[in-house]
Amino acid sequence: MKNTKKAKLLKMLQSSKKGVSGQDALYKLGLYRLSGEIHELRKEGHPIKTMMCEREEEDGTVTRYARYYYGE
Repeated sequence: MKNTKKAKLLKMLQSSKKGVSGQDALYKLGLYRLSGEIHELRKEGHPIKTMMCEREEEDGTVTRYARYYYGE
């Protein structure tokens, strides 16, 4: 795999114990569509899991977001 954003994302997923969120991908890789890259990696056969998380904002609203993990 070339040294593309997808390759960097794969390396990030494989080395991260806390997973990768959309915010991580945006700030560290400049990747705006994390879910699209995850979809492509899954089509290539990579075992990537999704975990939905919630965070309460200062105004009391709850924000849901996905964290992606590499592995079985």
